[in-house]
Amino acid sequence: MTRLFHAFCIITLAALCACAEQRHPLETYLDQLRPDTVTALPDLGWPAGTLLCPMSAYQSELGATESPAESVNAFLARKKFLGDEGHWSLIVVKPAPAGDAGIEHLIFKHVKNAYVINDPATLARDAAAVPAGFAMQTCVAVEQARVLVVPQQKSNRKLIVFGTQSMPGTAQ
Repeated sequence: MTRLFHAFCIITLAALCACAEQRHPLETYLDQLRPDTVTALPDLGWPAGTLLCPMSAYQSELGATESPAESVNAFLARKKFLGDEGHWSLIVVKPAPAGDAGIEHLIFKHVKNAYVINDPATLARDAAAVPAGFAMQTCVAVEQARVLVVPQQKSNRKLIVFGTQSMPGTAQ
């Protein structure tokens, strides 16, 4: 009876693992980052010239001044996308093909105590310090993309910010 129960448990566990939600490699990578770091993104197979546009909780469109905003916002409207509290998004705009075929919309759950933000006022208010040379970007080319992870003041949360990093004495 014990062997039968053990076999049942192993089969059940295997079935649960097979049904488990697959995580995107970017999500796994961001979960591993520790506060007070600026790092390049791993190679995720996106071609050079691809734009990454993170959208924070409740955000349903890009700001009107961003270069891919018109096409991305039309894409999101066609999908009837509405941002909510528990999720953040990453819009991936590839240089080819044009139109909806070149736009990928990834939706991620906010991990416990970590929030993706893209508002400079929120970063200035909630981050204790931002490293010199780091510039938050609403949309950033994949080859220049850096991720900043900073602890949120007066909280145990960490903030995740997409942007670029210039080294002292160099131009961006």
